[in-house]
Amino acid sequence: MKRAPDPRVAFAISACLSLFAVLARDIYLMGWLLSLALLAALLLHVELLRVFRKLKRLWQIVLMVVLLQSLFSPSGVVWLRLGSVVLLSSGGVMLGLLVLGRLTILILGGALFTLYSTRELVQGMIQLKLPYALAFMISVGIRFVPLMGEALRDSLTALALRGVVIRELKWRGRIKVYTYILMPAVAGALHNARALAMSMELRGFGAYSKRTSWFELRFSWRDWMLLILVAVLSAVTGAGLILV
Repeated sequence: MKRAPDPRVAFAISACLSLFAVLARDIYLMGWLLSLALLAALLLHVELLRVFRKLKRLWQIVLMVVLLQSLFSPSGVVWLRLGSVVLLSSGGVMLGLLVLGRLTILILGGALFTLYSTRELVQGMIQLKLPYALAFMISVGIRFVPLMGEALRDSLTALALRGVVIRELKWRGRIKVYTYILMPAVAGALHNARALAMSMELRGFGAYSKRTSWFELRFSWRDWMLLILVAVLSAVTGAGLILV
């Protein structure tokens, strides 16, 4: 198994890709950014199959954006019209593709962090001069979000075993069921957060203004090369963003 680059390099790659993806308004620039994101994911050996499984759930969002844009702000060539109402236009499809590319880049940027342990991510944030309290809060959030998702999946499985098929329920019934599911999950998360806060106080968290760490990250020559490459590609992309 090849060694992953320094977590600070992953932070830089994800930050640059996310920033340019939010600012991009041109389909060609978005394609360029998407190519860079896929290249970074391939070079860092990210599990792309898991990312593509998540992208399957985005088609409803993209379709809604296309329809709303075509209906309320039609632009370009009209492809489908119902009387005087425009249902589908080239501008709406273009905006839908931009949204899809933006979400794909954000998901790929977040997938880079799956290559590292929580300790490596926290240490990377600390060595980037981020306050330790903030880095610790982020690490706690990274740990609690999967636990809450697992609790929700267990609740849905329990409902399925009792013969409750959510897809066959009406909208009001679905809202009630999800309300009953979310309340215990949120209550459990608050209980765990309270227990964690008590444990931190008992262990003297924040008693000293400066913390030391036995584990420290060090750049290798590969990390420096990647940072230089990220800087060059960011400059090229920034120039393209200004020119467009």
